[in-house]
Amino acid sequence: MRKLQVAVLGSSKVICTKKAYTYAQKVGEELAKQDCVVLTGGGLGVMEAAMKGAKKYGGLTIGIVPWENNEHVNDYADIVVATGIGWSRNSINLNSCDGAIVVGGGAGTLNEVTYAYMESKPTVCVTPSGGMAKEISDTYFDIRHTTKIHGANNAKEAVGLLLRLIKKFKGKKSVMDLEKLDREKHMNWKIKVNPKAKKKRKK
Repeated sequence: MRKLQVAVLGSSKVICTKKAYTYAQKVGEELAKQDCVVLTGGGLGVMEAAMKGAKKYGGLTIGIVPWENNEHVNDYADIVVATGIGWSRNSINLNSCDGAIVVGGGAGTLNEVTYAYMESKPTVCVTPSGGMAKEISDTYFDIRHTTKIHGANNAKEAVGLLLRLIKKFKGKKSVMDLEKLDREKHMNWKIKVNPKAKKKRKK
């Protein structure tokens, strides 16, 4: 049976606070205890902390980096995927996970969570870690209310909640799937042929 892959999203080293780093490390530890694969962008800050925590308990870690090679990655990545596509690699992170946990974070993290919302990936924020995690906890991103961005008070609570949500979300259609179905529904009409045009073709 495939292990669950959980993306940990959050602050890079430039804006990562000590508080966010500590929370991220605890998230990594809790995920490893639950035998989940920890998936991050492979950089420093929250990404490094989550993978460091996972390794403490023998967890498997994957770093999906924006660069063209696997040299620019933190020391705790077991597997490195060098995409060479810059920050567009955010989509690969979210496509490859079963759910996501947000710790701290800024504009880049918001971009990732927005993608998670569009793909209906369950997402939980560690609210006390600050940054984007605090700003978007317990909200919806638009009036469709398809996927709530949940908040949690600590790492253990966040992991437990996410694992329950992953089971609940199994088979749920993404926003993009729903829009596709809506387009197909409106395109399913019969094309009426002008009777005069039909006679002309017979001649």
